[in-house]
Amino acid sequence: MSLEAWTRRHVAPLAKAAGLSRKGLVYRLVGENGDHALLEFRPQHLSTPMEVFTVKAFIVPAASWAWSYRANWESAKKKAPTSSAAIVEWTVAAPKHAAYEPDNVSPLDADWAYGGRIDPDAAGQAMAEVLREHTLPTLRRLLDRDELLTEIRNPGFEFHRGRPPGWARMILRVDEASPAEIEELVDQVEKDYPVVDEFIAWARTRAAEHNG
Repeated sequence: MSLEAWTRRHVAPLAKAAGLSRKGLVYRLVGENGDHALLEFRPQHLSTPMEVFTVKAFIVPAASWAWSYRANWESAKKKAPTSSAAIVEWTVAAPKHAAYEPDNVSPLDADWAYGGRIDPDAAGQAMAEVLREHTLPTLRRLLDRDELLTEIRNPGFEFHRGRPPGWARMILRVDEASPAEIEELVDQVEKDYPVVDEFIAWARTRAAEHNG
């Protein structure tokens, strides 16, 4: 069974009930504020009869997409944001009974697998449980920008941060912040990055457009 067929069977019904849309191996939840949460299934092309894949989760705020694609924004703003502009991302790790060679990888990086010693339906049940109990509620929670900012400041689980903390605060507040708050956020932006002046200028312009 192909990975796309397997996800249609074991992931799509649960995702649809939770409000996610699907395109191929990418599932998407859009917040009222225009931010996107993505769940991506990425096949690992290994020399094995098993189907092995990684599951990644991403939070892509609208402002992060705008900053990442500022150079061609007129075109980019017409497209659905992708994981390339994620502000946080994490691996949805497989439990031991649905993991590929779990003894050889970190539990936080464990790939999923089915076929061979792992029954596809058993792997599907494990996936549904992880998504239902952990991943989908976390995706929905982190679409709240205040919740996401709190998580970035005080992580409650392991994830990769796509922006320095000060930049993340600016991105998450730029669409609502007053001019005075923008200047306070500017003071918190880490300055040891090549495009910091461009970032600050972009933030001031976007804030003025949204809150002027």
